[in-house]
Amino acid sequence: MNWAVPTGLALFLIGAVIGLAQLWLRPWEPETFVKLMITVGVLLAIVIVWNLVIREKRDSAKIRDTKKLD
Repeated sequence: MNWAVPTGLALFLIGAVIGLAQLWLRPWEPETFVKLMITVGVLLAIVIVWNLVIREKRDSAKIRDTKKLD
């Protein structure tokens, strides 16, 4: 399994826990909560984009090497 899948899932779960904690317990000020959620969202986007770039690079390398297509 690719490292990006468990990392992305972990970031998603962290975001869900932060959101539920804020909803029920309100441990952070609203401004801090927004900053936390934006940070988790940006990290998740970076992981997804990085995974797509690496996958595209591997697929392009396979297409260029005709021996691997058979």
